[in-house]
Amino acid sequence: MTLYRFIGLVVLLMIPCFALWYALGALPAAPAVWLAQFSMPWAMPEIFAKVTLDQNKLMVFSQFGERNGAIVPLAEAEYQLAFPQSIRLLSYSIPFYTALHFASSIEASVERYARSLLVLWVLMFVGIIAVALKDVMLGVGAPMHEASGLPLPPEAIGLLYQFSVLIVPTVAPILLWAWVVRDSPRWRALLLGRPEVDQPPPDHPA
Repeated sequence: MTLYRFIGLVVLLMIPCFALWYALGALPAAPAVWLAQFSMPWAMPEIFAKVTLDQNKLMVFSQFGERNGAIVPLAEAEYQLAFPQSIRLLSYSIPFYTALHFASSIEASVERYARSLLVLWVLMFVGIIAVALKDVMLGVGAPMHEASGLPLPPEAIGLLYQFSVLIVPTVAPILLWAWVVRDSPRWRALLLGRPEVDQPPPDHPA
Protein backbone atom coordinates (compact mmCIF):
# COMPACT_ATOMS: atom_id res chain seq x y z
CA MET A 1 0.00 0.00 0.00
CA THR A 2 1.31 3.42 -0.94
CA LEU A 3 1.04 6.44 1.33
CA TYR A 4 -1.44 8.13 -1.03
CA ARG A 5 -3.63 5.05 -1.11
CA PHE A 6 -3.58 4.88 2.68
CA ILE A 7 -4.59 8.53 3.00
CA GLY A 8 -7.41 8.00 0.52
CA LEU A 9 -8.64 4.96 2.45
CA VAL A 10 -8.55 6.92 5.72
CA VAL A 11 -10.62 9.72 4.20
CA LEU A 12 -13.07 7.17 2.82
CA LEU A 13 -13.44 5.41 6.18
CA MET A 14 -13.94 8.72 7.98
CA ILE A 15 -17.36 9.12 6.34
CA PRO A 16 -19.04 6.10 7.96
CA CYS A 17 -16.99 6.45 11.16
CA PHE A 18 -18.04 10.04 11.77
CA ALA A 19 -21.62 9.32 10.70
CA LEU A 20 -21.87 6.50 13.24
CA TRP A 21 -20.14 8.62 15.90
CA TYR A 22 -22.67 11.42 15.38
CA ALA A 23 -25.63 9.04 15.41
CA LEU A 24 -24.53 7.41 18.67
CA GLY A 25 -24.38 10.74 20.51
CA ALA A 26 -22.64 10.44 23.88
CA LEU A 27 -22.29 6.64 23.74
CA PRO A 28 -18.73 6.56 22.25
CA ALA A 29 -17.50 8.59 25.23
CA ALA A 30 -19.55 6.65 27.81
CA PRO A 31 -16.64 5.28 29.92
CA ALA A 32 -15.09 8.74 30.27
CA VAL A 33 -18.50 10.26 31.07
CA TRP A 34 -19.30 7.65 33.71
CA LEU A 35 -15.91 8.10 35.34
CA ALA A 36 -16.39 11.88 35.40
CA GLN A 37 -19.86 11.56 36.91
CA PHE A 38 -18.56 9.60 39.88
CA SER A 39 -15.09 11.06 40.38
CA MET A 40 -15.56 14.81 39.95
CA PRO A 41 -18.00 15.39 42.87
CA TRP A 42 -15.96 12.95 44.97
CA ALA A 43 -12.53 14.46 44.24
CA MET A 44 -13.58 18.13 44.21
CA PRO A 45 -16.70 18.42 46.41
CA GLU A 46 -16.05 22.12 47.10
CA ILE A 47 -16.46 22.88 43.38
CA PHE A 48 -18.75 20.24 41.84
CA ALA A 49 -22.09 19.17 43.31
CA LYS A 50 -23.02 16.60 40.68
CA VAL A 51 -22.49 15.72 37.04
CA THR A 52 -25.35 14.41 34.90
CA LEU A 53 -25.87 13.49 31.28
CA ASP A 54 -28.61 15.31 29.37
CA GLN A 55 -28.90 13.72 25.92
CA ASN A 56 -25.59 14.61 24.24
CA LYS A 57 -24.49 17.18 26.81
CA LEU A 58 -22.85 16.84 30.17
CA MET A 59 -24.41 19.05 32.83
CA VAL A 60 -21.92 20.09 35.50
CA PHE A 61 -23.67 21.42 38.62
CA SER A 62 -21.41 23.59 40.73
CA GLN A 63 -21.34 24.31 44.45
CA PHE A 64 -22.13 27.93 43.67
CA GLY A 65 -25.29 29.82 42.89
CA GLU A 66 -26.77 33.26 42.39
CA ARG A 67 -28.59 35.56 44.75
CA ASN A 68 -29.54 39.11 43.84
CA GLY A 69 -27.11 39.07 40.91
CA ALA A 70 -24.14 38.00 43.02
CA ILE A 71 -22.27 34.68 42.97
CA VAL A 72 -22.45 33.04 46.38
CA PRO A 73 -21.94 29.54 47.84
CA LEU A 74 -24.77 27.16 47.02
CA ALA A 75 -26.07 27.12 50.61
CA GLU A 76 -26.76 30.87 50.37
CA ALA A 77 -28.02 30.92 46.77
CA GLU A 78 -31.48 31.10 45.25
CA TYR A 79 -30.39 29.37 42.04
CA GLN A 80 -27.68 26.80 41.40
CA LEU A 81 -25.16 27.43 38.65
CA ALA A 82 -24.83 24.61 36.10
CA PHE A 83 -22.61 24.48 33.03
CA PRO A 84 -23.40 22.41 29.92
CA GLN A 85 -20.54 20.66 28.17
CA SER A 86 -20.70 19.16 24.69
CA ILE A 87 -19.40 15.59 24.68
CA ARG A 88 -18.62 15.76 20.96
CA LEU A 89 -16.09 18.51 21.65
CA LEU A 90 -13.73 15.83 22.93
CA SER A 91 -14.98 12.53 21.55
CA TYR A 92 -14.35 13.13 17.84
CA SER A 93 -10.90 11.66 18.41
CA ILE A 94 -12.58 8.22 18.39
CA PRO A 95 -13.88 8.19 14.79
CA PHE A 96 -10.65 9.81 13.62
CA TYR A 97 -8.54 7.11 15.23
CA THR A 98 -10.94 4.38 14.07
CA ALA A 99 -10.43 5.39 10.46
CA LEU A 100 -6.65 5.49 10.88
CA HIS A 101 -6.55 2.14 12.63
CA PHE A 102 -8.71 0.05 10.33
CA ALA A 103 -7.15 1.53 7.21
CA SER A 104 -3.80 0.10 8.30
CA SER A 105 -4.45 -3.67 8.13
CA ILE A 106 -2.26 -4.48 11.12
CA GLU A 107 -1.95 -7.69 13.11
CA ALA A 108 -4.03 -8.17 16.28
CA SER A 109 -6.11 -5.26 15.07
CA VAL A 110 -9.07 -5.59 17.46
CA GLU A 111 -6.88 -6.01 20.56
CA ARG A 112 -4.73 -3.00 19.68
CA TYR A 113 -7.83 -0.98 18.87
CA ALA A 114 -9.30 -1.74 22.30
CA ARG A 115 -6.10 -0.64 24.03
CA SER A 116 -6.03 2.59 22.05
CA LEU A 117 -9.66 3.28 22.94
CA LEU A 118 -8.75 2.96 26.60
CA VAL A 119 -6.07 5.63 26.17
CA LEU A 120 -8.50 7.92 24.35
CA TRP A 121 -11.10 7.51 27.09
CA VAL A 122 -8.56 8.46 29.75
CA LEU A 123 -7.62 11.56 27.75
CA MET A 124 -11.31 12.39 27.33
CA PHE A 125 -11.82 12.06 31.07
CA VAL A 126 -9.01 14.55 31.68
CA GLY A 127 -10.53 16.81 29.03
CA ILE A 128 -13.96 16.72 30.70
CA ILE A 129 -12.39 17.85 33.97
CA ALA A 130 -10.40 20.58 32.20
CA VAL A 131 -13.47 21.96 30.40
CA ALA A 132 -15.55 21.84 33.59
CA LEU A 133 -12.91 23.64 35.62
CA LYS A 134 -12.55 26.29 32.92
CA ASP A 135 -16.33 26.83 32.72
CA VAL A 136 -16.74 27.14 36.47
CA MET A 137 -13.66 29.35 36.76
CA LEU A 138 -14.97 31.81 34.18
CA GLY A 139 -18.58 31.60 35.33
CA VAL A 140 -17.98 31.90 39.05
CA GLY A 141 -14.78 33.93 39.29
CA ALA A 142 -13.38 34.88 42.67
CA PRO A 143 -15.51 32.49 44.80
CA MET A 144 -14.04 29.53 42.95
CA HIS A 145 -10.48 30.83 43.43
CA GLU A 146 -11.19 30.98 47.14
CA ALA A 147 -12.47 27.40 47.25
CA SER A 148 -10.10 25.08 49.06
CA GLY A 149 -10.71 22.27 46.57
CA LEU A 150 -9.24 24.03 43.54
CA PRO A 151 -6.67 21.51 42.25
CA LEU A 152 -4.75 23.82 39.89
CA PRO A 153 -3.98 27.52 39.55
CA PRO A 154 -6.07 29.40 36.95
CA GLU A 155 -3.17 29.56 34.48
CA ALA A 156 -2.72 25.80 34.58
CA ILE A 157 -6.45 25.25 34.11
CA GLY A 158 -6.38 27.43 31.00
CA LEU A 159 -3.42 25.56 29.55
CA LEU A 160 -4.96 22.17 30.33
CA TYR A 161 -8.21 23.26 28.66
CA GLN A 162 -6.45 24.37 25.48
CA PHE A 163 -4.37 21.19 25.40
CA SER A 164 -7.40 18.94 25.92
CA VAL A 165 -9.68 20.68 23.40
CA LEU A 166 -7.37 21.94 20.67
CA ILE A 167 -4.53 19.41 20.61
CA VAL A 168 -5.55 16.05 22.08
CA PRO A 169 -8.55 15.22 19.82
CA THR A 170 -6.49 15.65 16.65
CA VAL A 171 -2.93 14.82 17.67
CA ALA A 172 -3.54 11.93 20.09
CA PRO A 173 -5.12 9.65 17.43
CA ILE A 174 -2.15 10.16 15.12
CA LEU A 175 0.37 9.46 17.89
CA LEU A 176 -1.56 6.38 19.00
CA TRP A 177 -1.71 5.08 15.45
CA ALA A 178 2.04 5.64 14.99
CA TRP A 179 2.68 3.74 18.23
CA VAL A 180 0.46 0.84 17.15
CA VAL A 181 2.18 0.40 13.77
CA ARG A 182 5.69 1.00 15.09
CA ASP A 183 6.62 -2.70 14.92
CA SER A 184 5.55 -3.15 11.32
CA PRO A 185 8.48 -3.01 8.84
CA ARG A 186 6.03 -2.16 6.09
CA TRP A 187 4.68 0.89 7.91
CA ARG A 188 8.12 2.01 9.09
CA ALA A 189 9.32 1.92 5.50
CA LEU A 190 6.22 3.76 4.31
CA LEU A 191 6.40 6.52 6.92
CA LEU A 192 10.14 7.01 6.44
CA GLY A 193 9.77 7.10 2.67
CA ARG A 194 11.99 4.08 2.11
CA PRO A 195 11.20 1.05 0.00
CA GLU A 196 10.35 -2.03 1.99
CA VAL A 197 13.12 -4.60 1.95
CA ASP A 198 11.86 -8.13 1.52
CA GLN A 199 13.48 -10.74 3.67
CA PRO A 200 15.33 -13.35 1.58
CA PRO A 201 13.98 -16.88 1.83
CA PRO A 202 15.99 -19.24 4.05
CA ASP A 203 18.57 -21.40 2.36
CA HIS A 204 17.68 -25.04 2.04
CA PRO A 205 20.46 -27.60 2.33
CA ALA A 206 21.10 -29.57 -0.81
